[in-house]
Amino acid sequence: MRAVITLAFALALSVGGAATPSRAQRKPEPEPPKEAAFRLKGLDGKTYESEAMRGEVLVVSFGATWCVPCTWELVAIEELKVEYAGKPVRFLWVSIEAKERTSDNILRHYAKERQLSIPVLRDPDASLFSLFSASTRIPLVVFYDREGRPAGPPHRGMSQDITVYKQIVRNRVNALLAAGGAKPAAEAGTN
Repeated sequence: MRAVITLAFALALSVGGAATPSRAQRKPEPEPPKEAAFRLKGLDGKTYESEAMRGEVLVVSFGATWCVPCTWELVAIEELKVEYAGKPVRFLWVSIEAKERTSDNILRHYAKERQLSIPVLRDPDASLFSLFSASTRIPLVVFYDREGRPAGPPHRGMSQDITVYKQIVRNRVNALLAAGGAKPAAEAGTN
C-alpha cells in the first residue's frame, strides 16, 4: 500500500510539480485590459474583428493542438455553442501556435478531426493572447461584453469535470447577457 501511495505522490510531482513553475516563480499575470480589440484571420479565409461583433457576447478560447486539456475544452465549447444557438453569443477558438510549428493545413486537420463548427482563428505571434497572460497556460478563455470590451479576468485551465467547466462558462456568459449592452448590429438603428 505504501508503495502505491509513494508512486502516486511521485507521479503527481512529476506531472504537476516539476513541469510547471511554482507560483513564486511565475510571472505575475497582467491586469485584464480595458480595451483589447482584435482582428484575426480565420482558417475559413475570413477576418474576424471584435468591433464587427459588438452586440454579441464573445467567448474567445485560446489553445494549441498539442494541448490535451484544450481538446476537452473544445468539446465543452461546442456543446455550449449549441446551447446558446439563437442568442447573441459567439464562440471562437484561437490557436496561439506559430505557423512554422503548425501550418494552416495541420490546424484544419485538427479542427476536422474534432468536428469543430466554431471559427478557428490564428494568433501566431500570440500578441492578443499576451494581453491576457504572461505565460503559456492554456486553455485560456476571455469573455467580451456586448460593448466589445474584455469582461473580468480570463478563465484559466480546464476543469477535470466537463460539467463543472461548462457551468463556469455558462455563469459568465449569462451574467454578460443579463447586463445587456450594445444592440446586435442587425438591431442597431431600428427604433
